[in-house]
Amino acid sequence: MNKLFAFGLVTLGGVIALRLLLQELRPRPAAAVRRWMAKHMEQMMVSLPANSPPKLVMTVLPKLQAQNEQIIALLQEQNELLRQQQRASSR
Repeated sequence: MNKLFAFGLVTLGGVIALRLLLQELRPRPAAAVRRWMAKHMEQMMVSLPANSPPKLVMTVLPKLQAQNEQIIALLQEQNELLRQQQRASSR
């Protein structure tokens, strides 16, 4: 009886491990769709004229990102100065 129970547990563990392994190795449909969409968008962007609105937006995005980073740095600096001022006034 104990051998049969142990064999059942080992079999069940093997089945669970195999299912988990196969689940990890199985390609995800969402990932394939994302890759297809990214490839399609890239091809579409290449085919657009240079002055088209999507290409203009794409040229502006890096500038906006840099500007946002500068704003965040200034806000962090201002936040630190306000904290120092609060510490000094509370003493």
